[in-house]
Order: sequence, then structure tokens, then C-alpha cells
Amino acid sequence: MDMARLFSRKTNPDQGPKGPSQPVRTPIRLKITLPYLLLAIILALGATYMIYRIVFDNIDERFTNQLIEAGKISSDWMVREEDRLLETLRLLSYTQGTAQAVLDGDAQRLRELSIGIALNNSEEVIEFLDVQGSPILTMRHRTGGNLEDYTYSQGGEKPVPQWPFVEKVLQRQTDALGDKYSGEVSDDFGNTFYVAGPIYNEHNELAGVVLVGKTLPTLVHQMRDATLAQVTLYNLDGQPAASTHLDTNPLNQDTVSQILLRMKDSSLKRDLNNLRDISSSSVNYAEILAPWQARGGETLGLMGVSLAKTFLVSTSRVTRMQILGLAGLAFLLVTLLGINLANLITRPLLGLVRASMEVSRGNLQVSVPSTSDDEVGILAHSFNQMVGSLYQSKEDLLQAYDSTLEGWSKALELRDEETEGHTQRVTQMTVRLAEMMGIQGEDLVNIRRGALLHDIGKMGVPDAILRKPGPLTDEEWVLMRKHPEYAIKMLWEIEYLHPALEIPGSHHEKWDGSGYPKGLKGTEIPLAARIFAIIDVWDALRSDRPYRKCLPQEEVMEILLDGRGSHFDPEVTDLFLKHLPELTAPILASFSSPSYEHPLPSSAAA
Repeated sequence: MDMARLFSRKTNPDQGPKGPSQPVRTPIRLKITLPYLLLAIILALGATYMIYRIVFDNIDERFTNQLIEAGKISSDWMVREEDRLLETLRLLSYTQGTAQAVLDGDAQRLRELSIGIALNNSEEVIEFLDVQGSPILTMRHRTGGNLEDYTYSQGGEKPVPQWPFVEKVLQRQTDALGDKYSGEVSDDFGNTFYVAGPIYNEHNELAGVVLVGKTLPTLVHQMRDATLAQVTLYNLDGQPAASTHLDTNPLNQDTVSQILLRMKDSSLKRDLNNLRDISSSSVNYAEILAPWQARGGETLGLMGVSLAKTFLVSTSRVTRMQILGLAGLAFLLVTLLGINLANLITRPLLGLVRASMEVSRGNLQVSVPSTSDDEVGILAHSFNQMVGSLYQSKEDLLQAYDSTLEGWSKALELRDEETEGHTQRVTQMTVRLAEMMGIQGEDLVNIRRGALLHDIGKMGVPDAILRKPGPLTDEEWVLMRKHPEYAIKMLWEIEYLHPALEIPGSHHEKWDGSGYPKGLKGTEIPLAARIFAIIDVWDALRSDRPYRKCLPQEEVMEILLDGRGSHFDPEVTDLFLKHLPELTAPILASFSSPSYEHPLPSSAAA
């Protein structure tokens, strides 16, 4: 797919690249400026009077509520970030080959297995330790570097004393949340927050420990971006470990102790008692303090969230009445003029509104008439161009998606050499048979996509099994039969492919319920999968494989007839055999394969 074409600007022959050519003859601003001029003068005089009088009541309460809310958002963000680090840890520990690489002390192999996960999740620090707690590999993102800019160190001495949360993992301790722990450490690189978890080999024996971490300066700046508040992390001694303030004063030990004692109080009472005033860079702030807790409730220190103070003067009752009266008068005048002007201005906009609603429902083949020479007319003209561009972009994007799916299917065929051309043949035959059964529109598109991806789950099957020239063992069949489940797991995160998952997930189900992976029976099996199943078997039997030559067509037809009502849907089987010549003729015209013989005449097929 030419991506330049996908993102290229589409232009209308009537319009140059710089915009619409029609001039604005009667500006809308001229239509509304004159009647609003008098009203604007009145409102300006009123605003001049009110600007010295309007203030907000209960500023302290609103400010405090805002500060408490920022503190809660920061705490929630920290929990979510810890969960995200744990997800990365699980990916690293469960990656195939990681346990053996840790046991072998193979830092290079660990680097190869981990770099993709580190880049995808933008992790800052990843460490692997052996069962004695000695480092094998440390990956640390270079500060200010590109996404892929990591430094690596191999080996090293065991930390002395060993970090307590790592020691728990090495001792295979578990708590209510499992066998993973977190903590904060200070080393030559500064203060870093880690989550640590075990790596087990295939015999459920401890192979080592993996740690995923993020430096505290990075944490507080990310929280600052999320909450728009200043954030400081203090250790249990009250010393600032990281802060978004340029300068930060430490907490005294009494303050730390009192906050930790109030941990069991109700949230509102605790929050109100944990407020203090601070100053940073000549700006006054109010700071709310709360315990900084890690996984399992372990307290690592305190978290301070602060906002700059804003002082306003409270209004009197008389002022409020004056504001209310003036606002009511202004509202009445604006309403009277607005109703009349709105009737004049919005009439040509109603067509745009209706067209916009159609676009919001997914209809990109709408247009609106341009009946005026003002901005509304230009807007209608631009709207039509915009919708046309969106429609073309959607078509190009869908074409790019489908080209990608075809690329995936070809990549699988390159890996599974015995099925060369199989995917394209069964896809064309499946779409054709579905059309004969009256399926059309988006359902047909999803059937085509599902057929293209029917065996994508085999990407998860080891080469030793997938490319084995002889029969598979029972154990190998167990792994091979998991490929429909692998397909669902691989594709489920791609939402637009959800309607196309019926074939990848169910094409090995059988009419009598003896298929896999779910043992669906009869019409429980999606129709698309029932259509595809018989075509898949037909093409497999009519093609050469390493362990056998293609079967004669008469023999294959007998096999399909024997499977009618047990393996295959009877109605689909009858329709397939009836139309076999016209189904296979386009295939033979498109593919020149010595192992794919011409079918019998229609009379023999029937």
C-alpha cells in the first residue's frame, strides 16, 4: 500500500490547493454586528462596574476541595502506574526463553528477549537477577535519549544489604496479592521505584528475579502532567526524594509520624489535617500530604501534592443582588435579539446539521447545497469537500488494512511452506460460496478477512510442529489444536476485526460437536465457519503436502459426502458440491499449481 497515497490531500477540480475560490460578499459579522453594537456598549459598561465587585464565595472551601481532588488523582495514578509496571513484569517473566536465559546467565539472550517489551511499554529500568540475587543484566533508558536509547550492564556484585522486597521474592514468599513485591531504593543512579517478581522455569522452579522500575523524578513529573499540580515524594525521614518544585523543604519527623498515625482516620478528616503551607521559588503553595504506599500496603514514605494559592474577596449580599439584576437584564436583551437573529442565521445551517448527523452515523456519502454567498455558503462548500476527503481516506484506510491482512497471510504461508497459495484459494472460494448463499455487504467483507486470517494462530505454533513432514504425536496435536485460540488472542485487541473472528476461531468445529476448540455443534457454529470448513478441507486434500500427494477429486468428494452431517453442515455441503465447477474455475485461472487438478464436469460433481 502506498502510504503517501493514503495520507495525500484530495482536492476538488473546482478548488485549488489553497482553499475555496468563492469570495465572501456579505459577511455574517456585518449581519449581526450592528444590532449587537448597542448591547455590547451596555454590557461593557456593566462589566467595567462589576469587574471590581465580582468575586467568588467560599474560595477556601473550593480551593481545598480542588487540592484534595488533586491528591486523590495522584494516588490513583500511582496505583495505576504500579499495575502497569506489574503487567510489563509479567510479560518479561512469561516470555518463552527468559527462564532458561536467566539460568544460563545469558545476558545477550535476555537483552534480545526484553528489548521489544521495553520499547513497547517505554520502560525506564529493567533488571534480571539470578537465584542468589546477583545481577545478570541491567537495562536503563538514557535520560533525554530517544525511545530506543538504552544502556546495558552485565553482571555485577550482589547488592549489600539485599533489597528487602527482592529478598521476599528470592525466598518465594507470598502475601494476599501474590508473589510480587515493590519498593523504593537509592543507588548510584538516584532514587528508583521497582516492582519485582519471580521467574520460574517449566518445572515451577525459581530461575531468578526480574525487576521493572522507574526513577522517582520521572514519576513525579508524569504525575505533574496528569494532575497539573506540583508533586513531591518524601522518604520516611521526611527528606524530599523527588519533586517538581525547584526547591523543597524537608518535613520534620513529628509531621511524618502524625500523618502515619492518621492513616486509619476517615479520608476527609485525614485530608483536612494533612494540609500545610509551603513556599517555592517565591510562590506560596498549599500542600496536602498522604502516605505513599506500595503493593501490599507497605509505606514507602509520604506524597505531597500542592497548588498555588489564589486569593479572592468575598462578595456582599448587595453586590450579589446587583450582579443578579444586571445579569438578568443582559440575559433578557440577548435572548430577544438572539431569537430573531438565530432564526435568520440558523436556517441555512439546518442542512449542515442534518448532514453532520448523517456523517456521525457513518454515512460519508452526503452533501449539502450551497445557497448563499456568505461564510455559511463557504462552510457548506468546505463541508462537502471535507466529507469527500473523509470518505476517500476511509476507503484508503480500509484498503491498507486489507493489504496488511493479506501480508499477514502471506507471511504465514512463507513460514508454513506446505500451504503455498492455500489462503488465497480458500478465501476466493469462501467469498464466492457465501455470495451464492445470499451473504453480501459488510458480512461478506468480514468473511473475506476471516478467511485470510483463518490460520494466523499458527504463528504461535513452534516450527518443529508446524513444519514436521510426518504425522504429529498426541502431544504435538494438543499444541497444534490451540491455534484457533491463539488467533482469537492475537486479534482480539484489533476492534475492527471482531466481526471477522468467526472463521479463525471456529473453522475446526464439526457439525456433530466433535471439533475444537469449544466443541460447538450444529448451528451453534457460526455460518461463516461452516462455509469455510468444507472449502478448507477440500483445498487441503486437493493439494500436495510433504506427508502425502493430493487426492483425486472423486475420492475427495466421497470424503466430503461421508462428512456430511458429521463434520460438515449438510446444506452447505450440498451447495458446495453442486457449484463445485464454478467455484474452482476462477481459482484455476488465477493459480498455476501442478498439484491442484481441474475438477470434474458439473454432472460428475453433482
